[in-house]
Amino acid sequence: FEEEPAVNDGAACGIDKPILLKGLPGDVKVVPEAAVRCGTALQVARWLDGSVKPSLEAAMPGETITVLSQASAYVCKNRNGAEEGKISEHAFGNALDIAGFALKSGKTITIRPADKGPTLEGAVQRAITEAACLYFTTVLDPGSDAAHQNHLHLDVKERRGGYRYCW
Repeated sequence: FEEEPAVNDGAACGIDKPILLKGLPGDVKVVPEAAVRCGTALQVARWLDGSVKPSLEAAMPGETITVLSQASAYVCKNRNGAEEGKISEHAFGNALDIAGFALKSGKTITIRPADKGPTLEGAVQRAITEAACLYFTTVLDPGSDAAHQNHLHLDVKERRGGYRYCW
C-alpha cells in the first residue's frame, strides 16, 4: 500500500489517513487499486488469509489467488447510490466491494448469485461470504438486494454492542 493525502469531499465524506491498497499478502494484486482506511485493508487481508485462501485450497487444491478484483472503494455517495438517505461507508473509506478473484491457472471466480449452485466456485463463494462476517461488521452479497447482485460489500462500520449485519 501507499499512504495517500487526506481526502475531504465535503462535510460528510472523507478519510483522514487513506491508503492506496495495491496488493495483499501472497502476491495478490488489488485491481484496480483501492483507496480505503488502514483498518479496512487490514480486515481484507485477514479475511483473505483466514478464510478465502483456505476455502479455495479445500475446493481446488494447488490453486492460488493472483488478483482480487474490487468494484468500489472510496467514493462520496449515499447508500446504494440513492439521491437521499444515509451516507455509504464507502464515503469514509470503511468499505470495499469485491467483484471476484483471478487464479494462477487463469480461471476466475466472479461474485454472482450462488445460493444453491452445485459448482465448486459456488461453494467457495458461499463459504467466503459466510466467513466474511467474522471479519467485517457489514456483509452484503448477491442475495441481499438488487444493488449487490454482482459483488460482496464488506465494511468495518463500528456499531454499538458489536452488532453485525450479515445478509
